[in-house]
Amino acid sequence: MPYFRWVGVDITGTIKKGKKSASSPEDLSQQLLNHGLAVLSYKIVHAPSFLWPISAKTKSDLFKQKGKLLRAGVLLPNVLHVVAQQLGNPIMYDVLLQVNHDVQHGISFDKAVEKHQELCDPIVVIMLAAGHESGNIIHAVENVVHYFDKQHIFNKNLRAALAMPFLTLSFFIGISFFIFIFIIPRFADMFISLQQELTALTRFMLSVSAFMSSYLMLYLIVFVAITLICIQRYFMTKQGRKKWNMLMNNIPFISTIVWQYHMCQALQALALLVSSGAPLMTGLKIISDSVEHQKIKAQLKVIYHDVEAGKLLASAMAETMLFLPEVIALVYVGQESGTLGNSLEAAALVYNDKVEESLRRFVFFLQPCVIILLGLLVTILIFAVYSPIMQLSHVV
Repeated sequence: MPYFRWVGVDITGTIKKGKKSASSPEDLSQQLLNHGLAVLSYKIVHAPSFLWPISAKTKSDLFKQKGKLLRAGVLLPNVLHVVAQQLGNPIMYDVLLQVNHDVQHGISFDKAVEKHQELCDPIVVIMLAAGHESGNIIHAVENVVHYFDKQHIFNKNLRAALAMPFLTLSFFIGISFFIFIFIIPRFADMFISLQQELTALTRFMLSVSAFMSSYLMLYLIVFVAITLICIQRYFMTKQGRKKWNMLMNNIPFISTIVWQYHMCQALQALALLVSSGAPLMTGLKIISDSVEHQKIKAQLKVIYHDVEAGKLLASAMAETMLFLPEVIALVYVGQESGTLGNSLEAAALVYNDKVEESLRRFVFFLQPCVIILLGLLVTILIFAVYSPIMQLSHVV
């Protein structure tokens, strides 16, 4: 789908500029005309996908707008068209236009959305399918909003928790570069003028400073940046995600946070599926296939087969030794009272609280470690710089 950089004018004669997705120049002109702008000129520009990520927040806002328009009585094809025009993300604009095209040709909304993995996952598809079958698509869309909101809130909390350690680490790296590039070379000339043998630590610091001040350091930075981009691209593939999950599951303390997060996500998704009207067996099947944590995946498959054989969900969960006692008690109460969806939601909150507690504990220990590393670097630099001067004073 073309992405245009345009220049227009409003009714007062004010020049406006911007970027917008449109299927054609005529579509661009019509969209801007709806906003009271007349196109003066336009140019098709490239919109690379990595510059327009489709985050959980983007998907949450998308389905939230859909839910509001559907509740207002707007027909689904019109909803998709209106939401597509309001988005500033050209990649999402293309997806919605394709979904709108499929819906207008008789394909159900869940089947049309299922074709686009960047927009939803199997859990969302089942929610929408359950809403379509029950005739309550609005409730299903609102559950999808809740699902993506939970993901966005967790990602937001994770970024907030790691912000201070990241800033401290960035400061540590910046100070290190400043010292090696600007401070150490000033002492190098003085050390040469002393005409005495330098300590091994001082010689090492001088060699590191010389390397960081040369073009070789620039080549190294470019090489590391390209390597990191390639690694990131690999971890975005299906095989790469498996390798990444295996790595995370083998790191002490991090593995606990990852396990708690996946448990929270699995129970949250199962709660939304059940609340959307999907059968419990279907929900368990989808969750066991979708979760990326291999241990949890294996245990959920066991639970699925046990429930299929006639066991109660709470009893099957208790036999796996995977769930906390309070979680099993919540599920048992939900089954007895007929409010399984609400009980699974409460169980997910139990793991969500544990994830937040683990993150706070992780940050509590991480930040002092970074500060200690910075202190050690400064201490080593002081010894490397002043040891020749102290030797000279002894000689004198």
